[in-house]
Amino acid sequence: MKLNSTADDVDHERQFSHIWCLMSCIAVIPARGGSKAVPGKNLKELAGKPLIAWTLEETSKVSSVSEIVVSTDDPKIAGVAADYGAPVPFIRPAEFANDNVHAINVILHFISWLEEQGRKLPDAIAMLLPTSPLRRSWHVEKALAKFSENPLRPVVSVYRSLTPLISLRWIEEDKLLPVIEGVNPNTQRQNIKPVFGVNGSIYIASPSLLKEKKTFHTEDARPFVMDRLHSLDINSLDDFAMAEHFLKAPGFDLDVNLVNGGVEH
Repeated sequence: MKLNSTADDVDHERQFSHIWCLMSCIAVIPARGGSKAVPGKNLKELAGKPLIAWTLEETSKVSSVSEIVVSTDDPKIAGVAADYGAPVPFIRPAEFANDNVHAINVILHFISWLEEQGRKLPDAIAMLLPTSPLRRSWHVEKALAKFSENPLRPVVSVYRSLTPLISLRWIEEDKLLPVIEGVNPNTQRQNIKPVFGVNGSIYIASPSLLKEKKTFHTEDARPFVMDRLHSLDINSLDDFAMAEHFLKAPGFDLDVNLVNGGVEH
């Protein structure tokens, strides 16, 4: 779905459209109004526009996405989404909008809504959280291309952590307790298996699997590896400040892929 198509998007469309031409995908952007850490987070301005706008604009460039839907309980967020061309077909019920509701329940509610409307379910649902403003359209394209190789297995975006598991500690009663027990704490980093963290940016699965498993995080879920910069997840004012710094830095190019130290567009 193209909300603001330009000629610059043509190359990306040609590159990926043949992979996805026989499949349909709805991108769901969950964006509730409440946030304890950063009140009004999804509408807070980041480098000149609301936080959610960064995800809306990039998702609109993804040729493999046939429809974009914003799920929100907040009329103000619904209004901003509409300003950026993204439909909000319903206001999310309060029971799916409090701090204790995991995002997967928002997706399951959306699938139920589609069925109630008599809509045909898409081949894939991509959950794109608005707290990942540095995620680019080509990240989503590449993740969808990977998903299309085996639609029976979800795809979840991750980044390589620089902190090995043996360096992680619980703090209990003013003592440092290793998260992983029975491991030599002096093991050299280069001898340790790399650790990857879920970055909260891209989740893709089929509606049927989501209805059955009620999670994107199945045992056979596949990784889509992103670099640490594009994986920035906005959950605090510190995160906002960091993202603002990057986005306003002279010469900063969001379309440089830093995975494995390489440069890829």
